Amino acid sequence: MVLSTIFHSTLGHIYIKVPQHYHRQPIVSRLISRYDLTINIAAALLEAHTEDDGWFNLEIHGISQQVEAGLAYLQELNIEILQLDLKSLPKENRDKLQLLCTSGNSSDEIEDDEKKADLTVVEGQTTRAKFQVCIPKNYISYPVIAGLVSCYGLTVNITAALLDKDTENDGWFDLELWGRREQIVLGLRYLKQLGLQIWL
Repeated sequence: MVLSTIFHSTLGHIYIKVPQHYHRQPIVSRLISRYDLTINIAAALLEAHTEDDGWFNLEIHGISQQVEAGLAYLQELNIEILQLDLKSLPKENRDKLQLLCTSGNSSDEIEDDEKKADLTVVEGQTTRAKFQVCIPKNYISYPVIAGLVSCYGLTVNITAALLDKDTENDGWFDLELWGRREQIVLGLRYLKQLGLQIWL
């Protein structure tokens, strides 16, 4: 079962450059969790082992005050916003970005996924999972990463990414998920229920 959660008011398209020293920081995840924004990554280039800056083309959806607070957060980090286009949405277009939250996971399914996943307990109840996920072209308008953060309470760090909206090629993200073991297992199941390929 897929439940849709709709956010209202402002839609923004921003293009940001992420300096190399921020490659290990969950910047997009913090925009979602701290400012209650829905963010779709429309395109991205972030190389894992390089001194080069990365970049993200983001669609941001939320109420105007939250969008402004999120942009101020990026400016505090000295992340360069190369393009910015904000607009208020009319009522009929307020379902522009929707979170796809799945439900209906049994405890047996969670246990099965827990055995398969490469989960590392870091300290206490905090767990980390590292994997690569393929983003097919037909999912380019869906905020998949935002679902992991908003629906399952995970912190998501994108350690590498390649997603080009102007080609027919699929994209991929190298992800680190941080959270409780059950949250991570549910997050992995969410990606599988969306039909996305995962390499653990």
